[in-house]
Amino acid sequence: MAGAGDVYAGSGVVVIMDPAPVVYLKVFSTGSGPDRTARRNAEKVAVLARAIAPVRTGRLKSTIRADQNRNEHGRFAFGYRVTVGTSYGYYVHEGTGPSPRWPDSRRVMRFHGSAGDTVYRDFVMHPGTPAQPFLQDALIAMVGG
Repeated sequence: MAGAGDVYAGSGVVVIMDPAPVVYLKVFSTGSGPDRTARRNAEKVAVLARAIAPVRTGRLKSTIRADQNRNEHGRFAFGYRVTVGTSYGYYVHEGTGPSPRWPDSRRVMRFHGSAGDTVYRDFVMHPGTPAQPFLQDALIAMVGG
Protein backbone atom coordinates (compact mmCIF):
# COMPACT_ATOMS: atom_id res chain seq x y z
CA MET A 1 0.00 0.00 0.00
CA ALA A 2 1.31 3.44 -0.82
CA GLY A 3 2.14 5.69 2.05
CA ALA A 4 3.01 9.34 2.25
CA GLY A 5 5.91 10.15 -0.01
CA ASP A 6 5.85 7.04 -2.23
CA VAL A 7 7.42 7.78 -5.62
CA TYR A 8 6.71 6.06 -8.95
CA ALA A 9 8.55 6.81 -12.18
CA GLY A 10 7.69 5.83 -15.72
CA SER A 11 6.23 7.11 -18.99
CA GLY A 12 8.54 10.12 -18.74
CA VAL A 13 7.06 11.49 -15.47
CA VAL A 14 7.75 11.24 -11.77
CA VAL A 15 4.70 10.57 -9.60
CA ILE A 16 4.51 11.19 -5.85
CA MET A 17 1.70 10.01 -3.55
CA ASP A 18 1.69 12.45 -0.63
CA PRO A 19 -0.57 11.99 1.34
CA ALA A 20 -2.79 9.26 -0.02
CA PRO A 21 -5.23 9.46 -1.70
CA VAL A 22 -3.70 12.38 -3.62
CA VAL A 23 -1.45 11.67 -6.58
CA TYR A 24 0.95 14.37 -7.78
CA LEU A 25 2.65 14.34 -11.17
CA LYS A 26 5.62 16.71 -11.07
CA VAL A 27 7.14 18.35 -14.17
CA PHE A 28 9.58 21.16 -14.89
CA SER A 29 7.70 24.09 -16.49
CA THR A 30 4.07 24.97 -17.21
CA GLY A 31 3.11 24.74 -20.88
CA SER A 32 6.19 22.73 -21.87
CA GLY A 33 6.09 19.36 -23.59
CA PRO A 34 6.59 17.47 -20.31
CA ASP A 35 3.83 19.58 -18.75
CA ARG A 36 1.37 18.63 -21.50
CA THR A 37 2.42 15.00 -21.15
CA ALA A 38 1.88 15.14 -17.39
CA ARG A 39 -1.58 16.69 -17.92
CA ARG A 40 -2.54 13.87 -20.28
CA ASN A 41 -1.12 11.25 -17.90
CA ALA A 42 -2.94 12.78 -14.92
CA GLU A 43 -6.19 12.67 -16.90
CA LYS A 44 -5.50 9.02 -17.79
CA VAL A 45 -4.95 8.18 -14.11
CA ALA A 46 -8.21 9.97 -13.20
CA VAL A 47 -10.19 8.14 -15.91
CA LEU A 48 -8.77 4.77 -14.86
CA ALA A 49 -9.39 5.54 -11.17
CA ARG A 50 -13.02 6.38 -11.98
CA ALA A 51 -13.34 3.06 -13.80
CA ILE A 52 -12.00 0.95 -10.90
CA ALA A 53 -13.29 2.97 -7.92
CA PRO A 54 -15.74 1.11 -5.68
CA VAL A 55 -19.36 2.19 -6.16
CA ARG A 56 -22.16 2.34 -3.62
CA THR A 57 -23.87 5.61 -4.56
CA GLY A 58 -21.51 6.85 -7.31
CA ARG A 59 -20.55 10.03 -5.41
CA LEU A 60 -16.93 8.93 -4.80
CA LYS A 61 -16.42 8.05 -8.45
CA SER A 62 -17.93 11.33 -9.65
CA THR A 63 -15.53 13.46 -7.56
CA ILE A 64 -12.26 12.00 -8.90
CA ARG A 65 -10.51 14.70 -10.92
CA ALA A 66 -7.14 15.86 -12.20
CA ASP A 67 -6.14 19.45 -11.40
CA GLN A 68 -3.05 21.56 -11.77
CA ASN A 69 -1.09 21.93 -8.52
CA ARG A 70 -1.24 25.19 -6.58
CA ASN A 71 1.42 26.71 -4.35
CA GLU A 72 0.91 28.07 -0.81
CA HIS A 73 -0.39 31.38 -2.27
CA GLY A 74 -3.07 29.67 -4.36
CA ARG A 75 -1.31 30.29 -7.68
CA PHE A 76 -0.84 27.52 -10.22
CA ALA A 77 2.35 25.57 -9.66
CA PHE A 78 4.16 22.96 -11.71
CA GLY A 79 2.57 19.55 -12.14
CA TYR A 80 -0.82 17.97 -11.67
CA ARG A 81 -2.63 16.01 -9.01
CA VAL A 82 -5.46 13.51 -9.02
CA THR A 83 -7.79 13.89 -6.03
CA VAL A 84 -11.01 12.57 -4.56
CA GLY A 85 -13.43 15.27 -3.46
CA THR A 86 -15.33 13.39 -0.74
CA SER A 87 -14.71 13.42 2.99
CA TYR A 88 -14.62 9.61 3.09
CA GLY A 89 -12.31 9.05 0.10
CA TYR A 90 -9.28 8.56 2.36
CA TYR A 91 -11.04 5.86 4.41
CA VAL A 92 -12.16 3.96 1.30
CA HIS A 93 -8.67 4.17 -0.19
CA GLU A 94 -6.69 3.29 2.95
CA GLY A 95 -9.29 1.22 4.86
CA THR A 96 -10.15 1.42 8.56
CA GLY A 97 -9.26 -0.63 11.60
CA PRO A 98 -11.58 -2.22 14.15
CA SER A 99 -13.39 0.31 16.33
CA PRO A 100 -16.13 0.36 18.98
CA ARG A 101 -19.55 1.80 18.11
CA TRP A 102 -22.03 3.20 20.64
CA PRO A 103 -25.68 4.18 20.17
CA ASP A 104 -26.37 7.76 19.07
CA SER A 105 -29.11 9.05 21.36
CA ARG A 106 -30.67 5.86 22.69
CA ARG A 107 -29.41 3.70 25.51
CA VAL A 108 -29.07 0.58 23.34
CA MET A 109 -28.75 -0.39 19.70
CA ARG A 110 -31.37 -2.67 18.19
CA PHE A 111 -30.79 -4.77 15.10
CA HIS A 112 -31.72 -8.13 13.65
CA GLY A 113 -29.37 -10.99 14.43
CA SER A 114 -28.24 -13.71 12.06
CA ALA A 115 -30.99 -16.04 13.31
CA GLY A 116 -33.67 -13.45 12.54
CA ASP A 117 -34.21 -12.49 16.19
CA THR A 118 -34.00 -8.94 17.55
CA VAL A 119 -30.74 -8.19 19.34
CA TYR A 120 -30.05 -5.34 21.79
CA ARG A 121 -26.52 -4.12 22.57
CA ASP A 122 -25.13 -1.11 24.44
CA PHE A 123 -22.04 -1.19 22.17
CA VAL A 124 -20.65 -3.27 19.32
CA MET A 125 -17.19 -3.74 17.86
CA HIS A 126 -17.06 -2.82 14.16
CA PRO A 127 -14.55 -5.10 12.35
CA GLY A 128 -13.19 -2.32 10.11
CA THR A 129 -13.11 -2.10 6.33
CA PRO A 130 -10.41 -3.34 3.97
CA ALA A 131 -8.38 -0.88 1.90
CA GLN A 132 -9.47 -0.36 -1.70
CA PRO A 133 -6.53 1.65 -3.14
CA PHE A 134 -8.16 2.59 -6.45
CA LEU A 135 -5.95 5.67 -7.00
CA GLN A 136 -2.79 3.73 -6.33
CA ASP A 137 -3.93 0.88 -8.57
CA ALA A 138 -4.77 3.32 -11.38
CA LEU A 139 -1.40 5.00 -10.97
CA ILE A 140 0.55 1.75 -11.01
CA ALA A 141 -1.41 0.52 -14.05
CA MET A 142 -0.65 3.77 -15.89
CA VAL A 143 3.02 4.02 -14.88
CA GLY A 144 3.63 0.30 -15.12
CA GLY A 145 5.12 -0.38 -11.68
